[in-house]
Amino acid sequence: MDVLLAPAPVLLAGGSTLVSVAAALFVYYLRPAYILILLRWYNVWKTGFKIKFVNVAGRQFGYMERGQPREGEPSILFLHGFTDRKETWCEMMKYLPAHLHMIAVDLPGHGDTEIKPKDDLSFKNGLVILHQFVGAIGLDHEQFHIVGVSMGGAIAGCYAASHPDQVSAVTLMCPAGVRTPPLEQLGSLLIPESTAAIKEMLSKVFYNGQAAEPPEMILEGLLELRRPRHDSYRKMLAESKKTPNILENEYMDKIAAPTQVIWGMHDQILPPSAAAVLEKGVPNCRVDMLERCGHVPGFERPRKTASLLIRFRKSVFKS
Repeated sequence: MDVLLAPAPVLLAGGSTLVSVAAALFVYYLRPAYILILLRWYNVWKTGFKIKFVNVAGRQFGYMERGQPREGEPSILFLHGFTDRKETWCEMMKYLPAHLHMIAVDLPGHGDTEIKPKDDLSFKNGLVILHQFVGAIGLDHEQFHIVGVSMGGAIAGCYAASHPDQVSAVTLMCPAGVRTPPLEQLGSLLIPESTAAIKEMLSKVFYNGQAAEPPEMILEGLLELRRPRHDSYRKMLAESKKTPNILENEYMDKIAAPTQVIWGMHDQILPPSAAAVLEKGVPNCRVDMLERCGHVPGFERPRKTASLLIRFRKSVFKS
């Protein structure tokens, strides 16, 4: 009897495995975007963050948060770059101390944060909306450290200049808004319409773009996730053309908080030479140039970038 029944669980186990493999193959080849979504969720879980939502002036904001505010350790607000989303910070956050209170937000029209057809997409209105978000989650109760990369770097610098009473430290990673190249050129690169165009984008964004290139099916999934936002991205880009060097021309000399600039020496999106402009133009500024690094230091060299950020915080918040 036992001998006759023994194959049953084996068959069931084998059948279950076959179903799992078949499901995985189905997702990989027909809906590869699901793989990217699962990886995104996994990274958030692994780094100990919780996804949260808040309504700000009739608009839903998505953000992720870890830790609690602590005396003598200002909270950190992270701002991602153009066409990116909050989870991009997970790679670097693995190397930041667990006790820090950290928030990464999806900027309007990105990730889980809504954008409305008649929204004012101007850069300065974006600062107003970010200020509303900061108030909605209570981050304005104490001064905080603001960190941004690329477009998020420009926003971080301008926000710090606009609200000096709220910001205790600023970290700008390859920020836009300083010596910005023609936006028509950047638009065609950062809003790809094919997997070949995505490959070109990756080759420019990363120091070693070929090594960062994922399989073709994953590129298809990435395109599937990005494509619904392309129209709104183009509208944002059109607005940005009106003030391409806004950080340099209007805000950098008004940043009162200690400022750190981190720039990849091999950045092909925005010119590394702009770091010297910020070093000269921001009253209290230090610059860290990263070798073997392109446009996204926190993703491409997460451990080194995290160590630079920690060292900067220790120099500012000496207590």
